[in-house]
Amino acid sequence: MKTCLERVARALCELDANPPDATMDGKPLWQDYLPEARAAIMALREPDAAMIETGTRKAAEGQKDDLASIYRTMIDTAMEGAPNANRSVTAHIP
Repeated sequence: MKTCLERVARALCELDANPPDATMDGKPLWQDYLPEARAAIMALREPDAAMIETGTRKAAEGQKDDLASIYRTMIDTAMEGAPNANRSVTAHIP
């Protein structure tokens, strides 16, 4: 299973139209995107008010033990406020 950090780095690599498993200087290209991936994840470390509200609402609906569902709901809320939020991302991360 890939870590969240690796999945984000791979998505950024693919967004630049680079095959993440291609290698350069003996290492996969996706590894070049680790600094950007770390920055993106750190930017989401502190949820905004809307994320907290939807996460709290999801937990109150009886899903407080389903942390993955609450997390996804909060991230979805963050994406709704982004420009081009409805634009599909072409990166495929299993």
